[in-house]
Amino acid sequence: MKILAIETTGKYGSAAVIDDEGNLFSSESHDGNDHLRELIATIDKTLSEAGCKKKDLTQVAASVGPGSFTGIRIGVTAARTFSQMLNIPCIGVSSLMAMALRGLENASEHNCNVIATVINARRHQIYGGAWTIENGMTKPLLEEKQYMIEDFLELLKGKGKVYFIGDGIDAYEEIIVGSDSSADFVFAAEENRYQHASTVAGLALAMAAMGRIVNYDELLPEYMRLAEAEQRLKEGTLSDKISKLSNK
Repeated sequence: MKILAIETTGKYGSAAVIDDEGNLFSSESHDGNDHLRELIATIDKTLSEAGCKKKDLTQVAASVGPGSFTGIRIGVTAARTFSQMLNIPCIGVSSLMAMALRGLENASEHNCNVIATVINARRHQIYGGAWTIENGMTKPLLEEKQYMIEDFLELLKGKGKVYFIGDGIDAYEEIIVGSDSSADFVFAAEENRYQHASTVAGLALAMAAMGRIVNYDELLPEYMRLAEAEQRLKEGTLSDKISKLSNK
């Protein structure tokens, strides 16, 4: 088994190759939010370092979101293209769960018993989730969904020492620090803070072993909310309907 994993939902794009023995090779772009231009070169570099040809791949995995809408589409489209080109199945991985896995080792080193993943969704909103750490493993604590940052912090109150990971730290650090609910917390260091294909690959390997694979046309983005343009269109359509009803 050789899985190509693609991560483009965050600030930096990355790719990884993992085999069924857990041998992992990864590369990342250092140009923030330039996934379209950098992705193929990053994938080629990763395959080269792994000594792997495209024809050797048995599955292709993508971080399907939540995160950057444009980034999600780039990663999912790339994975679907590889799937069709090589006639191999796909694996869709939650970016939030992959981030939690990335933070696990550092969280344990800081004696944290909770990992909170926070992706900036703007206007005091995040895509978030939380997991408790038990015997070096994660167990779901808060559902993966869109939250107001203040509500998310309130839900974490009294849950223990929390390790925060994700670009939501960049956006809401002052709110987190100033919150009564976050008196006992640790922020992921910047070099370990963002999404990365290495943990997408690790989760994909486990999912493949469980048979959780899909055809290319079943690999779908997980936006968790409508794009801003779609939301405006929806709101506009609703406003039009209300206006028409009020004029009758």
